[in-house]
Amino acid sequence: MNIRPHRILLLVCAVLFFTEQTAFARKFRLHSRCRAEHRLSSELAMVRHAKSHYMGVCRDGKAVFEVPVEQEQVMRSMAEGVEKEDAVPEVRSTRLLISYADQRSKPRAETLRAAGLNMIQDYSHGSFLIVEPQGAVTSDAVETLLADDAVAYVAPDYIMSIPDREAADTTGPANPDVLSNDPYLDRLWGMKNCGATKVWPVIRDSPTVIVAVIDSGVDYRHPDLKDNMWSRGGQHGYDFYDNDNDPLDEENHGTHVAGTIAGVGNNAVGVVGVSWKAQIMAMRFLGPDGSGATSDAVRCIDWAVDNGAHILCNSWGGPDSSPELAEAVARAERKGVLFVAAAGNTGGTGNNNDLRPGYPASLTQANVIAVGAIDENDARGSFSHYGQQSVDIGAPGVQILSTTRNNKYDSYSGTSMAAPHVAGAAALVWANTFAAPTQTPTQMTKVRDLIYENARPVAALRQFWGHRAPAKIPGGVLDISFLARTAPDVPPVTPTPRRRLVENRMIVDPTRL
Repeated sequence: MNIRPHRILLLVCAVLFFTEQTAFARKFRLHSRCRAEHRLSSELAMVRHAKSHYMGVCRDGKAVFEVPVEQEQVMRSMAEGVEKEDAVPEVRSTRLLISYADQRSKPRAETLRAAGLNMIQDYSHGSFLIVEPQGAVTSDAVETLLADDAVAYVAPDYIMSIPDREAADTTGPANPDVLSNDPYLDRLWGMKNCGATKVWPVIRDSPTVIVAVIDSGVDYRHPDLKDNMWSRGGQHGYDFYDNDNDPLDEENHGTHVAGTIAGVGNNAVGVVGVSWKAQIMAMRFLGPDGSGATSDAVRCIDWAVDNGAHILCNSWGGPDSSPELAEAVARAERKGVLFVAAAGNTGGTGNNNDLRPGYPASLTQANVIAVGAIDENDARGSFSHYGQQSVDIGAPGVQILSTTRNNKYDSYSGTSMAAPHVAGAAALVWANTFAAPTQTPTQMTKVRDLIYENARPVAALRQFWGHRAPAKIPGGVLDISFLARTAPDVPPVTPTPRRRLVENRMIVDPTRL
């Protein structure tokens, strides 16, 4: 065969091209152990040193990289939990967050173009850019960003999600309780455990306290929630997942959280929250799969604070954090807003957050209350994260019955169920302590300290939480019974006549088991 020299040259170039592409064709999913640098997250530091390509992060927080064959050993020395290409699931987020320190000096448009990044938003409220890579993020792109002095820090837009293993249990109709016309009250063991049932005869409402549920949204049409929804111009909050003003829940999780905080009391329907009357502000950033981006969580925090929320309930988390999230919580602290966070769930024996932090619960801002889960016997829920220095208090979180979408009720277990007990309790404490609840650091600190100081000590829980100030009681669990001693004289509640009840069959979602 007579092959001309120029055709041989073309063939060689093609082989070299495909060989180069193949070198980067091996994908790996992993947690980076590369030490974060002054201006780079651990993932982008790995890109820089292992000459790899960053593809994005998955729902569980693991990042996906394309790694040259010659750099594979370097990559493995900087990573853990490495999975090869055939095990790599779909990337959930490819965006990056680029922090800048000075509003007058922001990363240049030329820098973004040279790094192959498209601007999505300049979030000046928090001093960072949300950018979308045009392709994989390369080491050259990282060096380009570092060459711009206005770039203070670069990190993935980490995915936050509902903690693992929060399952729904089948729940049948309850027997009527003689003290209340809420038919499922006798199944709400957490209300008795936290002292709420002792308090309700004298204080049960916090009508001027706004509690933002930052979650998957809330079914604001639910008969046990609709009368307690915050509303402004017919709007019940905001949806940063779909970027509209309709934060209707599509997952159930946020609705369940809301019912524990402030399910309407004494209405002859379903359950009752810790506070019978409060304003629930629905903030949605978690999608139907229970996950969402850090940048959207930040926007939820700021929107809720700007619109008057006193308490933020956060039953979500992830293994990674970024300055943007910490700064949003710090902004809430400066305004005097309490930030209640679920400590997190892990199957088996849980996780020590002192050793392996989970965010936002492990943030160190003084307005953060990190909440672990207990069962009916005051034992730590086996799944519950703990940490003497990083978890502050325990609250009921095992087999908690509450509201779910479409006028239904389910039982879930998780620290996500413990956090709203504390949020609802904080609403009652705030309303009972201050005649005019306002966003001020003084009021927030007083409410936080009353919750800590009055925690009920449980000897078996001392090893798990409550050792770091401002927490006061090692092994403490939520107990608001002290409010019964400090409340003004209020006539006891008189149940309204019970309406005939119709069986409401509980729904079990197999994907949550």
